[in-house]
Amino acid sequence: MALAACSSGSGVLAISDSWAPSMPPNAPTAAIYLTIDNGTGSDDQLLAVSSPRCGTTEIHSTTIDENRVMKMRPATPEQLQIPAGDKLEMMPGGLHVMCIDPTAPLADGEMLDVTVTFEKAGNIAITTPVEDR
Repeated sequence: MALAACSSGSGVLAISDSWAPSMPPNAPTAAIYLTIDNGTGSDDQLLAVSSPRCGTTEIHSTTIDENRVMKMRPATPEQLQIPAGDKLEMMPGGLHVMCIDPTAPLADGEMLDVTVTFEKAGNIAITTPVEDR
């Protein structure tokens, strides 16, 4: 778990339960999930999540349309707002980070260096396990 103090509030912004599932050898993308608890006294916004293992990253939202077709779209700024005292959960079937063009397939048991960037809290570096849940 990673913690970062925020100068604008009396609490902390905490990142927990980060993980990435392993991927097949030829898959062009991987996913990263995490939970952000905003224990500070002010709202913040998730701006980006990056890793040197990813060619690029995007934060996506998964939705199911009226025909029960699952679709992924870039997350909106509103979806990435974290009100003071609230949390943002990224999980399969919901918000998630897409790791596009990884340098190598993510393998069960390895660890990823990840940087999570916030509007107010700035950059927070975490280590994320690759594990199949």
